[in-house]
Amino acid sequence: MKNHLVLAVATFVILDLGTLAFSYTIARQVERDAVAINLAGRQRMLSQRITKAALLAVNPNRSEIHREQSTAEVGQAYLTFRRTLSAFAAGGEATGGDGHPVQIERVEGKAALLVGEVSGLLESWPSAPGTKAEMERFSDFMGERNNEILDAMNQLTTELEHGSISTVSRLRIAQTVAFILSFLNFVLILRGMHHARLQAETASVTDSLTGLLNRSGLYRALDSALGSSSISGTPLGVMLVDLDGFKAVNDNYGHAAGDATLREVARRLIDLTGNRGWICGRLGGDEFAVICPGLSQDLLATSGQQLARVLSGVPGGGVTVSASVGWASVAPQQTADEVMAIADSMMYSAKNNHHAASSYRHKPRQESSSNN
Repeated sequence: MKNHLVLAVATFVILDLGTLAFSYTIARQVERDAVAINLAGRQRMLSQRITKAALLAVNPNRSEIHREQSTAEVGQAYLTFRRTLSAFAAGGEATGGDGHPVQIERVEGKAALLVGEVSGLLESWPSAPGTKAEMERFSDFMGERNNEILDAMNQLTTELEHGSISTVSRLRIAQTVAFILSFLNFVLILRGMHHARLQAETASVTDSLTGLLNRSGLYRALDSALGSSSISGTPLGVMLVDLDGFKAVNDNYGHAAGDATLREVARRLIDLTGNRGWICGRLGGDEFAVICPGLSQDLLATSGQQLARVLSGVPGGGVTVSASVGWASVAPQQTADEVMAIADSMMYSAKNNHHAASSYRHKPRQESSSNN
């Protein structure tokens, strides 16, 4: 159970880190997509700006200075447009809207086809026109192709937006799955901890050899039974058991035989008391106790005698053991110690009587042996 709990905690940590990693990945993806979408939108504006500046650069009605300014604007805008287009095509560095370099990823699918289409249109113009004649041809070219370039960049922006939504949606689904798994694993951890606590509590009041209540568990159960009896007024009896001849089992046949005898006693106690709602346990050594809720004083003696008969002839190695039984009926306001003391006194009285009877039975044989 401990190993399972450790594994569950480790799994929870891994899933929690996975959820955190998905959150970080989503944030990074949204950031990268936002940059790419902004740059695609800027490409539309640059296309219009290049076309307009090219027309102004060849306009004879403008002054030479103004035409030179428009020519310089064409060169700057076209360089930015081509660099950004190349970054979309192969991935790499482009210039952001604030003038600082930004990294963008290579586009794929329909977006890549759109970038390739525009790159093909501009193949004859690898750089901005440098002479007046080139500017005139470039102006005519942009006037004819600007709508195609503008439409392709509009579609590129749309494709990037759709791709971003799709990618983030998949990441969010994975993040949700990781969160659900993490939550379910957390529930399992709580259940495991609760089960471990219950096992520890049970172990603390259970005798490991017989599976009955141990001394602590018996006294706890007796305190509870005394409280219930006091409130309801129902009778309550307690029987104590001490095995006769058990020491000889350990001495002559070893502790393994003694343990087997104790387990057999426990089995017989459970068989006798199980369907009566009685509670049995081992106080320690070869002493046992039975708490009998609802058992009146009149029936207590009969039950004690029945218990002694049930525990007679319990095998112990090559011999058998029996039991001395004492009992006490609970009087109002008595404590657990007082009830146990009364039953204990009666049990040892029965045990002394048993030893006296045994000595009497053996004495004639001893005398006969000595006369011979």
